[in-house]
Amino acid sequence: MRPANHARLEKAAAAAWEKGRRGGALARAWLERAARFAPDDPRIGLDLARARLEARDFAAARAAYEALARRHDIAAGWMGMALAAVQHGDMPSVTAALEALLTRHVVADELGSVAFLRQAAALAGFGAIALTRPDGTRVRLVTGRCLGEAADEPALTRVEGLVTPRPDGGLEGWAARPAWPDAPPALFLTDATGRRRRVRLGKPLPADNQAPLLSRYRFRLSARALAGLTPPFRLGGAAGVEIFGSPVDPAMLAEPPCPAQTRGPMPPRPKAGAELALVMPVYRGLEETRAALESVLAAAPPTARVLVVDDASPEPGLPAYLDEMARLGRIELLRHERNRGFCAAVNTALAEVPGHDVVLLNSDILLPPGALETLRAVAYADPATGTVTPLANEGSLASYPRPKGANPMPDLDGTTALNRLARAANGLNAVEVPTGVGFCLFIRHDCLAAVGALRGDLYAQGYGEENDFCLRARHAGFVSLLATGAYVAHRGGVSFRAQARGLMARNLAILERLFPGYQALVAAHFAADPAAPARARLDEARLRDEVSGAREVVLMISHSHGGGVARQVRAEMARVRADGGAALLLATEFPANPETRPYPWRAQLSAGEAADTPNLGFDLETAFAALVALLRALGVGRVVLHHTLGHHPRVRETAAALGVAQEIVVHDYACFCPRVNLLNRPARGAPPRYCGEPLEAACTACCARDKAGVHEQLSVPRLRARTRAEFAAASRVSAPSADAARRLMRQFPGITVAATPWEDDRQAYTPRPPPATGKRRVAVIGGIGPAKGFEVLRACALDARARGLELEFVVVGGSSDDDKLIEAGVFVTGPYKEGEAQDLIAALQPDLAFLPSIWPETWCFALTEAWRAGLLPVVFDLGAQGERVRATGRGLALPLGLPPARVNDVLLRATP
Repeated sequence: MRPANHARLEKAAAAAWEKGRRGGALARAWLERAARFAPDDPRIGLDLARARLEARDFAAARAAYEALARRHDIAAGWMGMALAAVQHGDMPSVTAALEALLTRHVVADELGSVAFLRQAAALAGFGAIALTRPDGTRVRLVTGRCLGEAADEPALTRVEGLVTPRPDGGLEGWAARPAWPDAPPALFLTDATGRRRRVRLGKPLPADNQAPLLSRYRFRLSARALAGLTPPFRLGGAAGVEIFGSPVDPAMLAEPPCPAQTRGPMPPRPKAGAELALVMPVYRGLEETRAALESVLAAAPPTARVLVVDDASPEPGLPAYLDEMARLGRIELLRHERNRGFCAAVNTALAEVPGHDVVLLNSDILLPPGALETLRAVAYADPATGTVTPLANEGSLASYPRPKGANPMPDLDGTTALNRLARAANGLNAVEVPTGVGFCLFIRHDCLAAVGALRGDLYAQGYGEENDFCLRARHAGFVSLLATGAYVAHRGGVSFRAQARGLMARNLAILERLFPGYQALVAAHFAADPAAPARARLDEARLRDEVSGAREVVLMISHSHGGGVARQVRAEMARVRADGGAALLLATEFPANPETRPYPWRAQLSAGEAADTPNLGFDLETAFAALVALLRALGVGRVVLHHTLGHHPRVRETAAALGVAQEIVVHDYACFCPRVNLLNRPARGAPPRYCGEPLEAACTACCARDKAGVHEQLSVPRLRARTRAEFAAASRVSAPSADAARRLMRQFPGITVAATPWEDDRQAYTPRPPPATGKRRVAVIGGIGPAKGFEVLRACALDARARGLELEFVVVGGSSDDDKLIEAGVFVTGPYKEGEAQDLIAALQPDLAFLPSIWPETWCFALTEAWRAGLLPVVFDLGAQGERVRATGRGLALPLGLPPARVNDVLLRATP
């Protein structure tokens, strides 16, 4: 997400959250809007769950509270889940919520909470509850079958936090107790000789995105305070579990820096035949670990040693599973008595396998057959190679298909298929990278012998340790490679949770201090992107696999702006596939910042989802022939042209270059109107209006008078001549409504345009009559920009406010300027995904719909949504919207240009 866009979303979320917290009739709706813009903010989530509970929407409240509780393990989430579940009569959920709350959290008797817990437990069939008081004592209330009796002591006593060395020789950081965040925890420092001191905690840090629901108490220890103590220092709670960044030695920052760019002399050729050891540290995630380990055991060569290090896992069931695997002889199990972190776990295993090639594996990967063989072959192809990393969905600079990660994780079958295609597409191809990545890192034995173990004294629980290792290897003359012919799936984020980002920032700063220029080295790598050709080859291989065996291969050409065009393209692609064919999509590649990147944009080829094959982008000015060659190789036999907005003009030549038939589907009037939607402005700054489709000379004058909003570089006569030729050459031209077809045939006499409705207007429709008296809530559905009647809506809202009318406008969707509408008294939900409209409409409980579009739409999906919701729609009498309302009798069609006051009068009186 672009920073500017992210900032806008944060601002919109904060404003909506504030309005929602004020209460009122639309309080819940404002909170829903806030959550739509900031779905990962648990503070907004809690307020929204509370609003749902107050609205007696108990099922939705329970689901919201449970999601928050399971993700963040907060007492308020478990308590809310129990409250909602009691009201909903969901006793299993009551039991689950209370068990988590009572066993993992401190309970204070505030506002009768203990009384409620006892009552809820009784409803769930328990005569007693056991809880932990703020002073740490365990209390059992009443007798009988008890809920919460098996206290989770590690969770109740756990202290989380982060410690960072200071350049002046001191330490600083923060600590918190998740089970009781309302008070500072007991934090202790223990030196290398065993001397122990309590650390004084100060005021809470400001809430931030890293831990918005956790009160984090800061601490700072000066070099003087540490005088007389022997490093390294361990910091943790009373139970001895260390916080992140511990153990720590402030002297680590005194190590002389060595520039990251430094490269040592080439090492000697390694001896062949080293044995292979696979090393997997394990801490959390039983199911992830089980899946990872089973995949590793299935893919490992028979002679490979598989070493698993249990780093004092606190998760029930995980140690027992590992014990069983060791008993069966499937793994070599090593175990730490206390949690020491990823670096220490790896080093424990490395000590057992001197002279081995080693593959470091995270416990949340899926390793397909053949991947290890590719990594080993690449590792020994060049004597300078020290480490090799495969492609992965979530692999930092090894990520595929999107090179910066955030790709969905495939299952094992999908991983196996991707690895097979990667090997077929790229063989033993490899590119140099600044660092390997630790989710799956092959380290050759001679590199390991030369460089040494991971440095847990610097990187504590982990993150950055493999970067440090690879930089030291670089200084010793070794090279780190990315094997583009191998693929491993990686979930990411299973072991490191709430404290991870803080540790990452800390360790990244240490890396940069020790290896100046490291971040610049990585940035230069991403800018050069040497793996791009290999990723493109794999994308291409996946498309070849997609079309293999298809009855026909159809190419859809469209834009990437979403909306009704994208919806119809998806539907048509689904029909092609249902008929035994394969469908491909050539859309525009949406730039990082469209506001600064003018058209034309690159064309991007995919099987429907651009994110699946993002590496197949083509600059059609220079790479049109390459695109055509690929499409021909994929067997494209038919082209359906939907839209060319944002494309280079050469995209229109695709079907002709392939020598195949082209169908044209018309979505708007870009084929003869440079403004696309038949709107103009009589004067600069005036609201847009329907132009009435004048003669060609008037259209030319319109474009000359105001260049804003003109999306076509051709003159009007040349535009229409081009369209006439394309329509004549097309195997079929269609539009979704008879109104649109008539307009097109009027502009292009002799051309037949088939009217092919995109939806069935014969669907059942049972309108809900609006109230005869009192306030009416009016839903405006869709993305409301200038053409969709933004100015009309705003004017109606302002008139309603000025006259004190019993009208309330709500936009179910987004708009071109939410702030302007909100200032006028209009509520705006924010954009919705396909399939969400009905739920949003139902939640807002509108009385009728107003679709103020001022252009002759070719179809109108928003109208269908209004009918499905049982709303009476009010539209202007033009285009498909007016035609469909008149044809079905389902709604009111008003004269275009009716003044806002008159429109509002109609909305106040409208009935089915």
